[in-house]
Amino acid sequence: MDKVWRHGQFVWREMLCPDVAKAKGFYGELFGWTFADMPMGPMTYTIISAGSRQVGGIMPSTPQMGPPAWLSYVSVKDADETVRAAEAGGGKLPMGVQSAPGVGRFGVVNDPTGGYVGFLQGESASDPAGMPAAGEFCWETLNTTDIEKAKAFYATLFGWTAAAGPGGNMNVFSAGETQVADVEPAQPGMPSHWLAHVVVAKLEPARERAEKLGAKVFVPVIDIPQVGRVCIIQDPVGAVISLFEPGMPAAS
Repeated sequence: MDKVWRHGQFVWREMLCPDVAKAKGFYGELFGWTFADMPMGPMTYTIISAGSRQVGGIMPSTPQMGPPAWLSYVSVKDADETVRAAEAGGGKLPMGVQSAPGVGRFGVVNDPTGGYVGFLQGESASDPAGMPAAGEFCWETLNTTDIEKAKAFYATLFGWTAAAGPGGNMNVFSAGETQVADVEPAQPGMPSHWLAHVVVAKLEPARERAEKLGAKVFVPVIDIPQVGRVCIIQDPVGAVISLFEPGMPAAS
């Protein structure tokens, strides 16, 4: 299958984790993920695969890097232009632009409402999005303290447009004609944050398996008409992620 440029779309997810072995054990059992360790200078970066498809990575973290978390990356044409757009819109760049041979130039943006998102100017195109299979990432949600400010910022940063989603009860970001994420109000007292969703075949068995493996269930189920069902968990390392059962069967 020919690769394509998916600028403005999420193309990679990365876990920042102080205990990589524990994360591997949990996610390997929960989603059937496999892992390949790659030495990168003084650290080892772990590539995550769902079946034959590489879907993300795990980077060992220290307490100075903040709590364990998943970080989602958006494909951009020009990393430097993305930095300028972020700063013009009131965002911050906590680490500047980094380079990785064979991967590209990347960075992290702290948006004006407090959410963190990554960007990647890749050296090569990506696989077409297609219909995500079980065990693959499929969607992102921005839970924000200020929806209007977030909509304006991400329009500047990535050129996203926002419109009403299914049923008219949510806002959905689109890159061109491709819907990429939804934006929701953060719960009272919660900071703005991005949430990544992973496809599961059936929600209840996946939720039960996650609990047996040591996860905490934050939200047992959210029914989204015309879309599917969601369960939000915190993994045994401390990162938060979502299980998503689509309204239609997942790709095999």
